[in-house]
Amino acid sequence: MPVRIDGEQLVVELAVADLLDVTLQRSLGFANRGGYERLWLGQAIHGRYQEEALAADPTYRREVVLSHAFEHRGWRVTLHGRADGLRRDGDVVVVEEIKSVRRDAQLSPAARKLYEQQASLYAWMLHRQQEVPVRAELILIEIGSDVLDREPVELDLVGIEAAVRQRLNELVRSWEREREALAGRRGAGSRLAFPYPAQRPGQREIIDAVECSLEQGDHLLIEAPTGIGKTVAALYPALRQALEHDRRLFVLTAKTLQQEMATTVLELLNRESAFHSLRLRAKAKMCANDEVLCHEEYCPYARDYYAKTASSRIVQRLLEDADTLLPDRIFEVARECEVCPFEVSIELAHKAQVVVCDYNYAFDPYVALGDFAADNDLSDVVLVIDEVHNLLDRGRGYYSPALSASRAQAAADSMSGQEPVHRRVAQACLRLAALIEEHVEAVLVDAPGGAVALEAPLPEDDLLTLRADFDAAFIDLLEHRRATSSFRADDPFVDLYFDLLRFLACLLLVDDAAFAQSVERTFDDRRLSILCLDPSRFLGALINRTHSTIGLSATLSPTEFYRDLLGFDRERFAHLTLPSPFPVENRRLVIDDGVATTYRERPDNYAPIAARLARFAESVPGNCLALFPSYEFLDQVGQRLRVKGKHVLVQARSSSDRDREAILDALRRAPLAGDTLLLAVAGGVFAEGVDYPGEMLRAVAVVGPCLPALTLERQLLKRYYDDQFQRGFEYAFVVPGMTRVVQAAGRLIRSAEDVGVVALLDRRFLLPPYRDFLPADWIDGGTPEDLVGSPGEVAALFFKALARA
Repeated sequence: MPVRIDGEQLVVELAVADLLDVTLQRSLGFANRGGYERLWLGQAIHGRYQEEALAADPTYRREVVLSHAFEHRGWRVTLHGRADGLRRDGDVVVVEEIKSVRRDAQLSPAARKLYEQQASLYAWMLHRQQEVPVRAELILIEIGSDVLDREPVELDLVGIEAAVRQRLNELVRSWEREREALAGRRGAGSRLAFPYPAQRPGQREIIDAVECSLEQGDHLLIEAPTGIGKTVAALYPALRQALEHDRRLFVLTAKTLQQEMATTVLELLNRESAFHSLRLRAKAKMCANDEVLCHEEYCPYARDYYAKTASSRIVQRLLEDADTLLPDRIFEVARECEVCPFEVSIELAHKAQVVVCDYNYAFDPYVALGDFAADNDLSDVVLVIDEVHNLLDRGRGYYSPALSASRAQAAADSMSGQEPVHRRVAQACLRLAALIEEHVEAVLVDAPGGAVALEAPLPEDDLLTLRADFDAAFIDLLEHRRATSSFRADDPFVDLYFDLLRFLACLLLVDDAAFAQSVERTFDDRRLSILCLDPSRFLGALINRTHSTIGLSATLSPTEFYRDLLGFDRERFAHLTLPSPFPVENRRLVIDDGVATTYRERPDNYAPIAARLARFAESVPGNCLALFPSYEFLDQVGQRLRVKGKHVLVQARSSSDRDREAILDALRRAPLAGDTLLLAVAGGVFAEGVDYPGEMLRAVAVVGPCLPALTLERQLLKRYYDDQFQRGFEYAFVVPGMTRVVQAAGRLIRSAEDVGVVALLDRRFLLPPYRDFLPADWIDGGTPEDLVGSPGEVAALFFKALARA
């Protein structure tokens, strides 16, 4: 938890870590503050030692939460901490501080002194709180061998108390300086102005709703059409209140383009240079090393990190150079100083008032920022989540790991060297592959399909036994590669090791109907899977700790579906739904009921759909976007498509950022370079989160309701939603499918000047429940049957009338 100081009540709340010697903390390397020992192996090593201690000593307690309150110069101070272990030796309470160390390595003097300080503080808290004799020990466990050293810590309880009070004086002085800076930010917040001369229709309603939610500490979901300016309308009041009330603002997005848009808005709002905003890029893309191994023994950018950051003043320099901290600039400066660019980004994130980042950095338990740790107080945090409908699938994914026999086999095959370490790693991988295959075949021996849900549990005990072998093999391999300078940029075994850790961690959570377990057999693989059907308790556990969370999307119907499955507290929840403010005469919608796109009917409809799309595109004077429910459907229609007068571009299954930009550039250059018809998939990068301003896009065709594929996961979701809400098919298939349809159509009309035609190809758009999810402003008081027509003819008449106007 961060230090919390209330100057009115004269209250200080802080953690033991806040009292540790700052100079010592900065002298440590990555290995001692979150490198691979602690992050990847420390938890397992600590847990194994603690389990053995619990079994052997009835007085032993592990992970003991401690709290001690005392007075200091008129302040009421509460100190929190958690001791790794406590045990009794006669009348003496012994505090244990457990640390894992690399094989044959010694703790540096700075590390040893810091850990001794930590253990001493816990001992002092116990002594002051319970008035019992105390002792402290460092428990040093060697990774890979479990060799254990128990080292006593010399205690000077009087000296510890003096140091605590001296550190408190420093913290209070620092708080007083920050209070002066805060006064400046509050003044700027009160003067913050909307960044445009006029507000668009609907933006005032959004601003008022966000202000109300922030004042009351409520959560808010905003459903408003694409192009209305939701982002600026939400960020403006959120930023103003964050500055005025000393709150931190996190803007979470699903795609890079949305981060760029949010960053642009924040730059427009920062006219007085009153705050810093940071855009956080993914760790892999910010790594300046050949391999993402965050340990000073293996990465020159991690080695002597704190000494180099202190001497270069890189953090201070970047803060002084710009109000908007962008990843390209951070990477460039950090590489020049030979320090980790991502770690510099994290340090800047702690100092910035606004952070723009991916959902992962808040909600993914394996990569989330320390700010969002389970025991952190988030009452001063405001989240603005863009395209929040995407968070549901992301949330399920965070808790739905799989183990693949083919990946285990590939990792074994990658160990082509003749060293003993290579054989040990390969053997561990092959044992895992065999375990997966045996379990899958045992389950599917009488099953006709290739994937089934399990009633019996997955082989947890066998996997845990293998985990110990993987830990030892992993350390052996790292030590070998350090000695031989043979690190790989993409290491199949490292990836497999993390797959196993994540799988085992999720296995511990499988305790109710929100999870399912399955096995799958394909032509070339066997898989064990955990499926999270309902992530609401995990997402809600974070959301409901914040001061307020504001979710934005063009598609949030039905509201109760997103409220419940995203975990919002019903007592703190509000929602706002806005109609399209754009002139209805600027857009025509047409439903082609002459084709069908159900899986059974598709083969007979590929050719008719291709013909209708060709006629539609030829009737549009400008670029067209046609969206399909899958790549396979796209390919089948694309093979039969013959269009006159337009270039045809196709989204590839594995398109890169460069490919995407090339396609967007082609659309921008029309009509000088010729009009384009782009074939893409619904739900993909060209269908959500991308702008087509001005005349860049004149028509959108959506082929079918774009339902998700009929996979085992979808069937399990349907069953779960039936049990929970009695709306299984609707929630598992129709809601995500029609969300893609509405998102795709939203690419077309994004301002009062935009014009165009939206064509929906499939008779199912006229049938319930699909018709129930067509936006009300599409129907405009009529019925879906009023929209039936030929897309080509409707487009030709629309643009002909437009030309005459």
